[in-house]
Amino acid sequence: MIHHGLTITDADQLASLLRQGFTFRECCFDEADLIDFDAEVLELQACSLRGAKFTNLMCPSLKLTDCDLRGANFEKADVLDAEFASSECAEANFRGAKLNLSRLNDCDFSACNFDGANLFGAELAGCRFRAVDLSSANLDGAKFDRVDFSMAALRFKDFKGRRLTGMNFTEADLSGCNFTNVTFENCHLTGANVSEETVFDGADFRGSYISASQLEVASLRGAMMSPSQANALLFERFGILVDEGS
Repeated sequence: MIHHGLTITDADQLASLLRQGFTFRECCFDEADLIDFDAEVLELQACSLRGAKFTNLMCPSLKLTDCDLRGANFEKADVLDAEFASSECAEANFRGAKLNLSRLNDCDFSACNFDGANLFGAELAGCRFRAVDLSSANLDGAKFDRVDFSMAALRFKDFKGRRLTGMNFTEADLSGCNFTNVTFENCHLTGANVSEETVFDGADFRGSYISASQLEVASLRGAMMSPSQANALLFERFGILVDEGS
């Protein structure tokens, strides 16, 4: 059974409905109090969950598609292998959430709280994590494709040996990150913040955008760049102005 167009406000109501079917379409969960809720399967399609409280949610099979989760609270939720697709999740709280092996596709997680979240082995594709601090989140083994990390904090994350395509690191904090032997394809590192502990040894920057990134502060042994990229770094480092008319 598919529940359609309902308004769900609390755990007792949701538990009763789940006995009839686990799929909810175009339902309203706004501000619902679902703290400590436990469900085997929960599938939400085109639902509104703005401000909903899913703190400590336990659900081994959670799937959300085309949903509005803005401001929702998933703190310490245990939702391994979950699927978030084409959903608006800005300013939601995933602090301490277990999202291991989850699939996050085409969602906006801008300004969310991922402090201490576990994204081990997760697949992130076409998502926005603008201005998100992921420094304390576990991203080990995660896969990235066309992810927007602009203005995000990724301090000391390990991307070693990856092929990164369509990634946006504009003005991101990459202090201490390991990009050894990474191939950047059509990526943006404009204005990225790096430190002496950031490593780009053997990285391939050709075809990506690196202006105003101050990459020269980091380790670049064996890195590959186009002549124009190398010249731009040199000119920016020393403030050189080129008079092409001379």
